[in-house]
Amino acid sequence: MNAVTRALSREGHDVSGTGSGVDALSEVATRPPDAVVLDLGLPDIGGVEVVRRLRGWNDVPVLILSAAGGEARKVEALDAGADDYLEKPFGLDELRARLRALLRRSTPVRADAAPIRVDELAINLPRRTITRDGAEVRLTPKEWQLLETLAAHPGKLLTHRFLIQHVWGPGYGEETRQTLRAHLRTLRAKLADDAASPRLVRTETGAGYRWLPVVEVRR
Repeated sequence: MNAVTRALSREGHDVSGTGSGVDALSEVATRPPDAVVLDLGLPDIGGVEVVRRLRGWNDVPVLILSAAGGEARKVEALDAGADDYLEKPFGLDELRARLRALLRRSTPVRADAAPIRVDELAINLPRRTITRDGAEVRLTPKEWQLLETLAAHPGKLLTHRFLIQHVWGPGYGEETRQTLRAHLRTLRAKLADDAASPRLVRTETGAGYRWLPVVEVRR
């Protein structure tokens, strides 16, 4: 990891490195980073468990470094909430490019973005809160990324490829389309958005999805 630390420092990043999963979690808690580069081969609790614990309270982008052939652990880490991965050995240029892509996708929603209100649903993207009939709606990190990406482009057709690249990362392609559909179904269910008669997200068959410009409706 010393080579990675040096390469990112030369890029202008303020880098802090740790040697264990416990220390990594402590570092994120005390000095919140813009992104985490995490090697799965840690000496204590392991990289997958670090991601799982981290996702309990933090949505920071996580780039996984995994050994070649470690397919099962890589998938496990992604399912636990990691955002992207690089398989060893990798080039430092690719590492820097993937990190830049993660940071672009994690650009925060504007603090002055207006809340979205439709009937019983209230979505506040800057505060990352959603209520439905006054009850809190909880989303996974990937569902939040998907919602924020859609809402940032009202009225615009977002292709499957665009959403996959922005939510899952540049290392993912058409094989991720089923995962995208599954996340969209779950997100719609939580937002009470009927695919047959959508208020928020319309499916453009064979092309992608469109976030409908919302006209606020009050009861």
